[in-house]
Amino acid sequence: MAVPTIANEASILLTANMDSGSPPKSNGDDSLSYGAETSFSIDDASDEDNMINILANVDEGAINSEHMVTNTEDSWGKTMAGLAGNILEWYDFAVFGYFSDILSDVFFPPNQAGHAALVETFAVFGGAFLMRPVGGVMMGYIGDKYGSRKALTVSIFLMAFPTFAMGCLPGYESIGSLAIVLLTLVRLLQGLSVGGQLMSSLVYTLERHPKSKWGLYGSYVMAAANVGTLLGGTVAMILRSSLTDEQLHTWGWRVPFLSGILVSISGFYLRSHGDDDDQQHVHGDGATSSAQNPIRLAFSRGNIRALLATAMVSLLWATSFYLIFVWMPVYMTDLIDNPVPNAFAVNSASLAISVCLLFPIAGWLSDKYGRRKVMGVGGLLLGVFAPISMAVIGNGITATALLAQTFLGIALSFWGAPMMAWLAESFEPSARLTSVSIGYNIGQVLGGGVAPAAATELVDHFGALVPGYYITVVAVISLMGLCVVAQRLPVHFSVVQGQDEFVYDEEDEDEDGVI
Repeated sequence: MAVPTIANEASILLTANMDSGSPPKSNGDDSLSYGAETSFSIDDASDEDNMINILANVDEGAINSEHMVTNTEDSWGKTMAGLAGNILEWYDFAVFGYFSDILSDVFFPPNQAGHAALVETFAVFGGAFLMRPVGGVMMGYIGDKYGSRKALTVSIFLMAFPTFAMGCLPGYESIGSLAIVLLTLVRLLQGLSVGGQLMSSLVYTLERHPKSKWGLYGSYVMAAANVGTLLGGTVAMILRSSLTDEQLHTWGWRVPFLSGILVSISGFYLRSHGDDDDQQHVHGDGATSSAQNPIRLAFSRGNIRALLATAMVSLLWATSFYLIFVWMPVYMTDLIDNPVPNAFAVNSASLAISVCLLFPIAGWLSDKYGRRKVMGVGGLLLGVFAPISMAVIGNGITATALLAQTFLGIALSFWGAPMMAWLAESFEPSARLTSVSIGYNIGQVLGGGVAPAAATELVDHFGALVPGYYITVVAVISLMGLCVVAQRLPVHFSVVQGQDEFVYDEEDEDEDGVI
């Protein structure tokens, strides 16, 4: 067990009595009590040898390194700042999808068929995903070398300004094909930002809380992103219901993008008030090491299996989320024979009920029963019921469409909420942010980047049910990644002959059977 150097009593918090979750009690004489039987004095721990002797006498289970976290007075305030940045950044990223039909009219030649322009707009939407692995590597390196707060702050600023610029772009009628080029460029910059933002927010949040609660706190991170997506959908619903079609095409579509500058507020807060000791504080899983080259470590031989598993697992989340909650409103209004009345209201209600509210519950369940069990339920439900739900939505009835979409969202919650902690647990802290960003964003490119445009084409050529079968195929792939590829955990980190690498124990396996 790695022993941290302790300068004074306030420097760390040792959480004892794991079963009850109760903290150590101060005895008033510079000593800490762990239950009725064990206590030790901070003054006695003046050097590492003494600390080892002291800890050797502590009742087993009273102290666990994975329950050591930094003791900051306003950690919740800083966590909330990170989550606020998450909300605003994903609002910025999602509004493009919600206004894709209008953007196709504004930025593409007017003589194109509406379907072709819509596919091209979704292709630009997906183009941002190509930059996500690049952003993930860049922000991951910054986070693993200099702290997750710095990576999170950089990503927030990178999102704010291209989103604002998108709201200022002239359309095709003003500058011709240059409008398409500029739209693509600012979207690529958004992809660079979001590629590192979510995982930076995840690591920033989890490493400030006990690992025994990572499922719950990881779900907060993704729930915040979903709240941002919900906010974007709500703004789209309000603008579409209150403005005429001409007003939407002239100036209404610009409003949500111009408001994206608000995301910079949380960036300023984090830069001014966030923790500066990311690499010195004790991680939520007890580790304090830092890799000399996190990119090399991320692609080391022992880490490749975990990268493959995380990419496969992330694929189902990306594909399903962007089809169910970003592409679906366009599907319900423009791509089926019986359009669903109030499609954007249905989408917002379903997202709020099934994902934003249920995520913390699913995350808590994964802390209690294990990640793979909860995720397996969600993956199976998605794979089996996606085609059936698409058929129900295709009937064009508001109430049944809401029920079907909400059911898919509930299934997705059982997959996505535990996935956040599962991703972080797959990698050692020394290169955690780099590794998890790479694996997650590969899944995002192949899932979210491709799915909306592919589904639009599939509906046109093969019918309205095909996107449901698309989700089924992806569910099979991701379940294989969860149950077959993910077999071993890195059990310790070492530096061998000056080169960073993970060391695996063939006998060691997580109690849940997953990495």
